[in-house]
Amino acid sequence: MNHLFSNALLTSLRTTSLLVGDLEQARSLDRELLGSLCLDTALKLDQKLGHLYEDALRILLLQSSQLELLDDHVQVFDADRVTIGEMDYILRDRNTGELIHLELAVKFYLAVREKGDWRFPGPDPRDNWQRKLARLCDHQLQLSQRHESLALIAKRWQTSCVNVRQLIYGCLFYPMGESECPIPEGVQPDCRKGRWFYESEWDTHFAEITQVRVIPKALWPVEITDELRTSLLTKSVADLRAASIQRCVMFILPDSSIPYFLVPNNWQREMR
Repeated sequence: MNHLFSNALLTSLRTTSLLVGDLEQARSLDRELLGSLCLDTALKLDQKLGHLYEDALRILLLQSSQLELLDDHVQVFDADRVTIGEMDYILRDRNTGELIHLELAVKFYLAVREKGDWRFPGPDPRDNWQRKLARLCDHQLQLSQRHESLALIAKRWQTSCVNVRQLIYGCLFYPMGESECPIPEGVQPDCRKGRWFYESEWDTHFAEITQVRVIPKALWPVEITDELRTSLLTKSVADLRAASIQRCVMFILPDSSIPYFLVPNNWQREMR
């Protein structure tokens, strides 16, 4: 099962729709530059999702014939040795010689309408897309352009020029019962989409369903193929609803690949 899930995750890095396309601060990386898949790769799936995706992307960068991975998780300090930030990957284009600072993110947001306005919090309601976008544009994608970073880059790689690229994966979930929902600033219209609803609303939407297939967190960003769907753990609705009391749970129906988030009933209150 590990190889199946690992291959699906690596494939998704190359092919699945990005949550975010080109930004003014940084275009998305051309994924044709990533290396080919190694079918016997076994990723460590039981780690934080961000770390898992960093490991997976590192594999594809190391297998690239055009991109050379020079370093990753490069910390930048100010004059007092206080950390300013961390650059995810530093790459060199083997054909042009240019240096590339690449940032990676994997994010999920649930559209919420309140008094005619839309917000986009994450499964952890302390996170939201507007805050993440501001952080990306004002800090993470600007980090390699700071004089501290440029001095570090010049010392280590003998260049004063670095291009910034980003890869931002994820999914946008619309509330059940809403026929239309806006695309938030910066998000691609063709990004992956799903639906969300509260645990207490189960009978309103799926009263006839008794079993579902649960998507493990390692596969949250992955498009669910027929092969993957049949490999997922089948869980009773009672167990699913019990799990959703504490946290958002992602699942699909037995005969569908559309992802759903089942959300704790107090999730909305936690946003305030």
